[in-house]
Amino acid sequence: MVNLATMLIGLERFTSGLKRHVVQVGDHRVVYSEGGQGEPVVLLHGFGASADSWNRFAKPLTKRYRVIAPDQPGWGASTRIESASYGYPAQVERLHQFLSTLGLKRVHLVGHSMGGFIASAYAARYPDEVITLGLIAPHGMVEPEPSELFRDVAKGDNWPVATTRPEFDRLLNNVFAKRPYAPKAVLNYLADHAIRNSAKSAKIFAEMQTNNPALADRLANITAPALIIWGDQDRVLHVSCADLFRQGIKSSEVMIIPGSGHMPLVENASACSRAWLAFIDKSRQARGAAA
Repeated sequence: MVNLATMLIGLERFTSGLKRHVVQVGDHRVVYSEGGQGEPVVLLHGFGASADSWNRFAKPLTKRYRVIAPDQPGWGASTRIESASYGYPAQVERLHQFLSTLGLKRVHLVGHSMGGFIASAYAARYPDEVITLGLIAPHGMVEPEPSELFRDVAKGDNWPVATTRPEFDRLLNNVFAKRPYAPKAVLNYLADHAIRNSAKSAKIFAEMQTNNPALADRLANITAPALIIWGDQDRVLHVSCADLFRQGIKSSEVMIIPGSGHMPLVENASACSRAWLAFIDKSRQARGAAA
């Protein structure tokens, strides 16, 4: 079953124009997907996910850009060290080391959820290294309206960390407004992986809540134009946060996707990638006009 699942996931990756590579970054062996040619677009996945969450989003991008999507350290097939910190400050610096190792000096940077926080913090810390910034339901703001997730977490119900198959199914139902089709073999594989790693994931989830430096005050340091995408049915991070990111980032715009949950990069992959490509084109034209 695992072999069938990995074959199906690998097939989706391949049809998106991506291949797997490995690089050593400090103490971590980082596995990443890469494909296409042109300016580099770096994709950062969310909590509990891997680079493969971007496969559908990446498919049209690889026709025009060099797309790079890492399994961020601690996740996917990349190294997870028990004694290491996987809080946001450490992950931002690991991202910088990763990009430096690949020889990438300036990139288009896109992050989802946890990856959105890392992308925002990176763009604030290294503004000259980010050409454009894409944020899909990013973590990092105090919600004007608490989401279902944070209401439940306040009650001690940490459902993003699944320890049983029913909890995994509940997790999927909560992150998607309408669950897209996935083969049973793939679902079983993902559930098994999540459950086996639940203790480690719970540790990182707790660290994300405590080792979580304020992002709002740093958004003003971002100089890259930013596109903020959010699903209006997001139960994980409330859509009301979108306006906070728009207010904090000087040159930014918001796209709300009706009927989408926390995973528009999967639920609405075509709409998201079209919007992102159009945004890059518009930003390039603006840079050319200003030159």
